[in-house]
Formats: sequence, C-alpha cells, structure tokens
Amino acid sequence: MTIPLFVIFLLFSTESPSKAALLSILIIGGIFVPVGLKTIRGVRRGTYTNLDVSDQAQRQKWFIVTTLLLLVVTVIIWVTEQNQTLRLGLVCAFSLLLVAQLVNTRIKASMHLAFHTYLTLLVLHINVVVGTLFLLFTPILAWSRLHLKRHVLEEVLVGMVLGTLFGLVFWIAY
Repeated sequence: MTIPLFVIFLLFSTESPSKAALLSILIIGGIFVPVGLKTIRGVRRGTYTNLDVSDQAQRQKWFIVTTLLLLVVTVIIWVTEQNQTLRLGLVCAFSLLLVAQLVNTRIKASMHLAFHTYLTLLVLHINVVVGTLFLLFTPILAWSRLHLKRHVLEEVLVGMVLGTLFGLVFWIAY
C-alpha cells in the first residue's frame, strides 16, 4: 500500500491536481491494480504461496509481468512528454526492478524495502519533512519483513541497498 501512496503524494506535489489525478490513474491502474489482481489470483490458484510472493522461484513469473507493466507505463510517460522528474523516477524504478530481478536469481531481496527506500529518497527530494517521516517508517517495515518470516536480515539489507542505490542515481541524474 505504501507505493501507491508515494505515487499519489509525489504526483500531487509536482503536478496540477487534474494532471496528477490522471497520472495517478495511469500508474496505479496500469501497474498496481493488475499486479495486485494477478497476485491475488495466483494465491487462490496456488501459483503463489502468499500475497508477498515470498518464494524465490515464484517471484520470477511475478517479476516478468510487473516489469512489462512498468515498461508500458514508462513508455507512455515518455511518449506523452511528462515532466522530467516523473520520467526519471520511472526509469530509475524500472531499472531497480530489472536489477532486483537479476539479484533474485541469487538472493531474494526485499522488494518492499527496495521500493520503500527508493521512493523515500524521491520524497526527500521534494519534501524533507514528509521524506523524513517515510524514512522513519523504514525500520518498522524492515522489522515486519523479518517478523513475518518473509525475509532474513541479509535479504532486507540487500533490498535497502538496492533502493538506496537507485534513489541516489535519481538524485545524481536530476
């Protein structure tokens, strides 16, 4: 749930309300809704063992669909010449997803923490106070991944490092 909230916050912080609403519908409706529905359907059919798609082998199929959806939305954002911040943010998110897919062949990095950390750095770029609040939520998210036994400490740390890396790429490129 945090990623769609980040998207809405970022868009409404950088765009007019009407444009932010349309872009939110495109991004959330084009990525998060289909991925969520596919994940729920996968759990019900037994393709995925849980909604987190915690099994490393099961994640590869999840990554393919998610990567394709993110690619389509990123291309639409570029073709329609949206603002530079949004384009750069989506390219970095797409790159993060590709690298995470590659890393997943060796270790199951926490995608929750990878994207939370990445988006926290984007929010910090726009609003230091709100970004700091999101940053303070990071240890709670890390604890939940460990407590639910979805990840071990190494996987949580790898997710945080990936998110930080692509967040810094965004800051440097911007």
